[in-house]
Amino acid sequence: MPKVFTTARRVEFCETDAAGIAHFASLLCYMEQAEHSFWRSLGKSVVEPLEGGYHLSWPRVHVSCDYKGAARFEDELTVTVEIEKLGTKSITYRFTISSPQTPVAVGKVVAVCCRVKAGEPLESQPIPPELSQQLREFVADPE
Repeated sequence: MPKVFTTARRVEFCETDAAGIAHFASLLCYMEQAEHSFWRSLGKSVVEPLEGGYHLSWPRVHVSCDYKGAARFEDELTVTVEIEKLGTKSITYRFTISSPQTPVAVGKVVAVCCRVKAGEPLESQPIPPELSQQLREFVADPE
């Protein structure tokens, strides 16, 4: 059974519309915040320093979100993170956002492992083997 990472957060007033419902774009931020928490739980960051002024980072190449219900101001949400697919150079995350009362959204993010340096083009690279091993424990359906 794969591991699932879970975190919680509260809907803040600044994230809502005039009706007190979380704006659709806020849910994308919740997914990204959960991803960052997931990486910190592994003792890592989405931006890891490398030699020569480079960083290992994870630019997004695909994002989708299916909205299932409303999240309202002050709702405490649970966000789960699973890895749907772990490729040689990419990760496909699956996020599930829910409140105690209702499912809120299911999202997907595909991120590519890249070597990044300011002023230079992004360069995709294979996920380092030790990191790939650590991430494999979270893959929902390993091939």
